[in-house]
Amino acid sequence: MKKSTEPLKVAFVHHHLRRGGVSKVISQQIGALGGLVRPLLVTGEAPEQSPPYAVEVVAGLAYDRDRTDRDTPKEIAGRLESAVFGHFGGRADILHFHNPTLGKNKDFIAVIDILKSGGHRTLLQIHDFAEDGRPANYSKTPYPRDCHYAVLNSKDYGVLRKAGLKPEGLHIIPNPVPPLAGARSPDADLVLYPVRAIRRKNIGEAVFLSLFLDERMTVGVTLEPTGELDRRSLDGWKRFVRERGLRAVFRLGLENRFEDILARSECMITTSIKEGFGYCFLEPWTADRMLFGRLLPEVCADFERAGVAFPSLYGFIDIPLDYFDSGRFVEKWKRCFLAQRESYGLSSDERTADEGIGSVVRDGSVDFCYLSEDLQRQVIDTVLQSPRAFDKMLDINPFLNQFFSLKERKKLIARNKEAIKGRYSRERCCTDLSAIYRAVMGREVSHAIDKRVLLEQFVTRRASHLLLCDAAYE
Repeated sequence: MKKSTEPLKVAFVHHHLRRGGVSKVISQQIGALGGLVRPLLVTGEAPEQSPPYAVEVVAGLAYDRDRTDRDTPKEIAGRLESAVFGHFGGRADILHFHNPTLGKNKDFIAVIDILKSGGHRTLLQIHDFAEDGRPANYSKTPYPRDCHYAVLNSKDYGVLRKAGLKPEGLHIIPNPVPPLAGARSPDADLVLYPVRAIRRKNIGEAVFLSLFLDERMTVGVTLEPTGELDRRSLDGWKRFVRERGLRAVFRLGLENRFEDILARSECMITTSIKEGFGYCFLEPWTADRMLFGRLLPEVCADFERAGVAFPSLYGFIDIPLDYFDSGRFVEKWKRCFLAQRESYGLSSDERTADEGIGSVVRDGSVDFCYLSEDLQRQVIDTVLQSPRAFDKMLDINPFLNQFFSLKERKKLIARNKEAIKGRYSRERCCTDLSAIYRAVMGREVSHAIDKRVLLEQFVTRRASHLLLCDAAYE
């Protein structure tokens, strides 16, 4: 790395700078690094609001669906290079690409290959994988070789190690977690689920949990999705909640300031079945709130090693097969499982699907999160209409009893808050990133990703959720 008096010239490259998601992470990284870097943001479209950093627009970097240019990869690479040269008066020390392999831009990988062959130092940070339930984005084009790569957690690190990357060129960059304000109203009545209600957030399970709450409490979801299928999904839940008179409300974040919603919350929940970094497991504690809901072991493993404990989370909700149309579930699951493998070009047959369903249905029950939304609604109706079914649900899933009282554990909150402050602070992010930049500057690597090995790790039987299968909504 350069002398401490001379900041690194780093170009952060992404498709866009829209609010939230990866754009938020880039902003946090730049803020954490402070004067150690001289940043430039290179993006495919002009930002809606100008950030406090220099920005250059290269139209060919935008999502394919939003592109207005007809530039070739060579031309895009040339424009990116010109933008960098124009800003820095020469090359950047590092080109830090965010989500370059997701497949949202068909030319992105070729652009990186051209820049890498031209001698530019590159760091490719992966937030999401096309192989992980995004077949529409997937292509067989090899990922850039001989680049430094970075991921968010140990799970993804292990996946890429198995796929061929070497430890000297593979790094973990956890996202920083700024603390939330913890003020609470004396009449707090919300069990808050602060998410955009897309399908992988498993909204039906949050509605299901509302059945076990004290009558003064209501589940509150903050934001609405933008995609057509996700909007149709949420509309179905809104209609179901309204018709059954259930204690769940939506759109809170569209009609209120987040600080006001947070103040109304007694605690927070998560029922998500798939997360990248997993802010939902950390942010509640920073606001002095208990977190209840579903544990994702692969995501939470790093957090637990950092000292964050999750005793109030569960790993499954067992649903007896007679609570819903189990024959329809099996038919849907096998169809989606085979369609998913086919979409990635993986071999499969009816026997493979039969073996797969055997790993999901166990001892006469299935985890609630594997059900499609129509079947989740059947389960909720069964529990609503039959006191015996309600009592049996508590017997086989005794952790559901905790939702009647939602007891606060102040010592646990304090310990978790301190652990998060120690591991996921801006200062720690600066330390991690600085070390990685030194590695990128000081060491060339020779390795490549075997995409087939990558696929086999993600497209597994246990990963087949109907909530993530478009065919389940046909």
